[in-house]
Amino acid sequence: MLEFLTESDVPDSVKDVVEIIGMDAFKDLVKLAGGSNLYIPNESSLVKSFRNKKIREVFDGDYKVISRKFGISEAQV
Repeated sequence: MLEFLTESDVPDSVKDVVEIIGMDAFKDLVKLAGGSNLYIPNESSLVKSFRNKKIREVFDGDYKVISRKFGISEAQV
């Protein structure tokens, strides 16, 4: 029955998700995690390890330049 579901059939509580990811992706999400509690990390925690890798690649000893470039404090560098 899921294949016949349209945007107008979904509850208001998930309409914003459907608008962002689309109906097909929403149906896939329902098949994958429907009925469970799904934790979605925030953007900063997702990109933190990537950011740190980039910092290590370009770090030349100048904490101030790196902190400004990546928008973090010198202590975080």
